[in-house]
Amino acid sequence: MSGMHVRLRVGREMYALPIENVLEIAELGALTTVPGTGAGVLGVRNFHGQVLPVFDLAHVFGIPHDEQPPRLVVTDHGGTLAGLAVDEVTNVAPLAGALEETDASYLTHATLEDDLLVGVVDVARVFGALGKEAA
Repeated sequence: MSGMHVRLRVGREMYALPIENVLEIAELGALTTVPGTGAGVLGVRNFHGQVLPVFDLAHVFGIPHDEQPPRLVVTDHGGTLAGLAVDEVTNVAPLAGALEETDASYLTHATLEDDLLVGVVDVARVFGALGKEAA
């Protein structure tokens, strides 16, 4: 894992995605709903000629929210693409604090940056959860 991470906000919580898993950051845009999918699936959209499934990361993480997130982080894990809807992308930078182990389901580590707890997302586990949401 490189030191560079994309910081994002989901609800009131801060997370960091390894940059090697991020292809693009965009506005959420228009989505087409897909009948029969889980509550965490917001729909699909065109991504450079491919059908991109879009998931509500707050729902996957169990974070309560009232509105649909406005930003999209297009992620890649082993050649599989997924869009993650988030509230805000704040910056791209190396992690500043010391990494601490965590037992959170979808995190590999956590760190303190400017007195904020930042969870480092375990992309493999998140993609595993996304597969269950889509089914």
